[in-house]
Amino acid sequence: MSHADGEERTEEFHSHTVHLLGNLPLLCLDVLLIPKVQHGSVEHMGVNMDAVGMLLGFMEKTLDRGHKLKETLIPSLTLLTESARVHRETRKFLRSKVLPPLRDVKNKPEVGSALRNKLVRIMTCIDTDVKDCAAEFLFVLCKESVSRFIKYTGYGNAAGLLAARGLLRGGRDSGIYSEDEESDTEEYREAKAQTNMVQPMQLGMDGKMSEISPEDLHRLAHNPLFRPEEPLNSDSEEEAE
Repeated sequence: MSHADGEERTEEFHSHTVHLLGNLPLLCLDVLLIPKVQHGSVEHMGVNMDAVGMLLGFMEKTLDRGHKLKETLIPSLTLLTESARVHRETRKFLRSKVLPPLRDVKNKPEVGSALRNKLVRIMTCIDTDVKDCAAEFLFVLCKESVSRFIKYTGYGNAAGLLAARGLLRGGRDSGIYSEDEESDTEEYREAKAQTNMVQPMQLGMDGKMSEISPEDLHRLAHNPLFRPEEPLNSDSEEEAE
């Protein structure tokens, strides 16, 4: 990206550039991939990814700063999301940078310093617009596949977007994507075979977590307002009698 006089002016200039690109019609986002591959260019699948790579770097920089995320992060995340949705090459490039093959299977998805970890952390941000935008970006990179989305973000972090789309029971959204090669690493396959990766839990009245029964989970999928019944204590049983 070009630079202006001083870091603050440069930051403002880059922000205006992102806003300008974000206002382009989706069909015009080809402009990000028009430059030919040259010596020193970032190339992926034969396409020049210099512009996409710079946008990704700018997005991570604003994410690390953590200041006014709604005004600074959402425009760049939205631009990258829409570009990935309409361009297969862009999506695959971004996925290689943000969601590389999963090898760290011991830590929670939100733990760590990788870009994936940072984005998963803000999926629980108190600002609904920010967390929805981050979730949408990762969901598109996962080709809107529920199982893949949960694999990279965890069920609890993914639940908000999946519930909003009616996908808590799995499946894939309506997007049209190309087929990818199997991306499961040996570490992930071993952990998956030994672990229940998606175990729904509920917070009881006593403040303790407990597993949700398959029957209650089925009712919850059809009625989000359903509350699994709490076991009655002895006093309650006496009052009932």
